[in-house]
Amino acid sequence: MEQVIRHRVTLTLITLLLVGWSAAGESASFEVLETPGHALEADFSLSRDGKSMGCLLDGSVYWWTQARGFQFMAEGPAGHRGVGMSADGSSLVSARKGENGPLPAVWLRDGSAIDLGYLPGDCRLDHHGDGGFDINGNGSLAVGQTATCSSEVAFVWTPDRGIRKLPSIDGADSRGTAVSAQGDVVAGYCEHPGESYPRPAIWKDGQGPELIMGDEASGEAYNVSPNGRYVVGQAILGGLNSQAFVWRDDAEPVVLGNLSGRATDSSLARVASDDGTVVGWSGDEMWGDQEAFIWTRKTGMTSLADFLTGHDCDLPEGMVLTAALDISGDGSTIVGTCRDRNWKPGFWIARIGDAASATVVQGNPWEPRPMDHVLPDTMAVHPAD
Repeated sequence: MEQVIRHRVTLTLITLLLVGWSAAGESASFEVLETPGHALEADFSLSRDGKSMGCLLDGSVYWWTQARGFQFMAEGPAGHRGVGMSADGSSLVSARKGENGPLPAVWLRDGSAIDLGYLPGDCRLDHHGDGGFDINGNGSLAVGQTATCSSEVAFVWTPDRGIRKLPSIDGADSRGTAVSAQGDVVAGYCEHPGESYPRPAIWKDGQGPELIMGDEASGEAYNVSPNGRYVVGQAILGGLNSQAFVWRDDAEPVVLGNLSGRATDSSLARVASDDGTVVGWSGDEMWGDQEAFIWTRKTGMTSLADFLTGHDCDLPEGMVLTAALDISGDGSTIVGTCRDRNWKPGFWIARIGDAASATVVQGNPWEPRPMDHVLPDTMAVHPAD
């Protein structure tokens, strides 16, 4: 009887180990995206679970899913660089060509589209900046930028109230670049009224702008986590070049530094997941010496390529991950740009399960140094909602 029990226990342990190994193997993968027309420029926005994605490929709007790949939505206006996918994967926002110039629009899962229109009273002489940049969790609120006779301003749109200007300084440009899932936090920029350079800004419940990195800091807030806790971007905060930052309203901002530690290198934080994991790029953009990074409060900034290979993702030999453009709200999926050994540009998507939120990066990540008044080690991290 004792031998039978031991045999059953052994079989159970073997079964559990095999199941665990299989699950772990399925959770990590790396894929080079084959884009329609072999696009040279792209932007991506993931749903919260990473299974759907809004895409701009050489200016045209596409909807991507794991099951169906890329689906063409519309030809976009030249120069627009914004696309947003709702957290639930039901809708995306960007811009399309209109009779009077660029027109912000929302596409729904069934392929239909809603034109967001123009601001009431707009003289419609100039619409170079018109376009949607992001959409909230269920697709009921979109943000972006639209042109007036005097400036290009941040807007918010809802089906019941249409398109409305977010508060800004008269005559100064502004942009709503990202919005939280609840629609209560909008991130972007607001220009300095005298010097006309962008400054990282947020709007809460339609009020603002709040200049989160100070009145004089040049830069932009590029994204806000779906739960509204973390705002990330790039700003000049002392030193030679722009640096990535992550901000929360209950703590001092954190300057992330860069991968190399060289004073001449820049960095940009592109997006944050709900647990505060940040992805972006670091390096010298002018000379093409960029590398994608991943940052957590526990591990600091580390090479994304090293992180992925450490989680059983097989990267093609000679490939350089040049930037991470988005991470899903649950932290399971990352998408970005790359180049091969012949410097041919491309795009990729990686699925890592919940690995990004774990303390798993090996080695000694570079520690950022203080820059001006911003302290790099004062943000307390709390569990995500």
